[in-house]
Amino acid sequence: MDSHASVNALLERITSAASTLPADGSLEPETRRELQDIVKELGFALETPLDTLNRFNFLSKPFQYAVVRVAVDLGLFEYLLEAGPDGKMLGELVTETGVDEVLLPRLLRTLATVGLLSQIEEHRWRATPLAVSCVIPTIKSGLKFLFDFVGPVFQKLPESLAKSHYRCPTALQGPLQDTYDTKLSGYDYIMDPRWVDTLKDCNLFMKGRRDGSTSWLEFYPFSERILADAEHDARAVTVVDVGGGLGHGLLEIKDKYPDMKGRLVLQDLPNTIEQAGDGQGVFEPTAHDFFTPQPVKGSKAYLMRQVLHDWPDRECQVILRHLAAAMRPGYSKLLVNEIIIPEVGASDFIVGCDLVMMGLGGGMERTESHWTSLLASAGLRIEKIWTWDDRTESVMEAVLA
Repeated sequence: MDSHASVNALLERITSAASTLPADGSLEPETRRELQDIVKELGFALETPLDTLNRFNFLSKPFQYAVVRVAVDLGLFEYLLEAGPDGKMLGELVTETGVDEVLLPRLLRTLATVGLLSQIEEHRWRATPLAVSCVIPTIKSGLKFLFDFVGPVFQKLPESLAKSHYRCPTALQGPLQDTYDTKLSGYDYIMDPRWVDTLKDCNLFMKGRRDGSTSWLEFYPFSERILADAEHDARAVTVVDVGGGLGHGLLEIKDKYPDMKGRLVLQDLPNTIEQAGDGQGVFEPTAHDFFTPQPVKGSKAYLMRQVLHDWPDRECQVILRHLAAAMRPGYSKLLVNEIIIPEVGASDFIVGCDLVMMGLGGGMERTESHWTSLLASAGLRIEKIWTWDDRTESVMEAVLA
């Protein structure tokens, strides 16, 4: 059954069950359980791969997440997906995975409770459509990174917050430092050679998140707001992507606007710039630490995508003041592509992002009022905000105040 048909069938079951409810709204235990099961199935049917990953986040169901992590290591989802709808007998899975015959059913039963497996008969199991999420490379990397590196940080969170007398963590003092007994920031610490595989998982996971979300260029009118009055001589810089990683953001801009004029400059730390190569003839890779003065003056746009949420306010003020000093009054714009937390009714996804930022480096997601105040403290003023939906990073366009 395809996803659309499955959703419709489940909605019909809900309607049918609801039609039998007594007028006073009371529920018999059996009816209550039936409705709960249908709603749970409906949630599974509506999930995207990223939704599945978010549902397994370490804060929600750690024991179930631990079993999912074990299954990833065993390649269990691959075995069962290859078997198709008939699934496999327990004995076959014991042989293929090498797992103890008493232990394996305990793991399989746990995976069934989160919708990844289905028990066809007493000793036969098959993968559900949701299991496909767990073999997608970016999702597998996310499962490993969040469990292996982020998970222990949140185990330490209560102790760390109590130790700080319940003050916001900073870049150099927080749950990560207490967990791993380091004085380094999270972004320096994960560069340690012992975390090389975890860093690869982190980078692949973040790439998957970007690829799986709506591009900011789909809802921000870049041509109208930036290109329309940008200078077009050969030396003019149109965009500086500050902390732009490997340059994917600039490649995306050039791909969408192939006839645009002006230089594109990528800035990041030296080890990242080395990986960015020669810029593919599109952008100029430049090593730069954004805690130091901005060397490119008077660009039409300075772009910061999902950078400022990594840092507490104090560090953000330093970064922003350097950018403000480089901006040309009446011409330059700062584009900040970040999540904006609703003042009321934040989703579990946004709350989870905020807590991860807090735990790993003292960073945070921010409300509109917080962003307004932060930018104002650096001499900047938000002119307008564009948002796709309440789970998408917004684009804040700021100018010199």
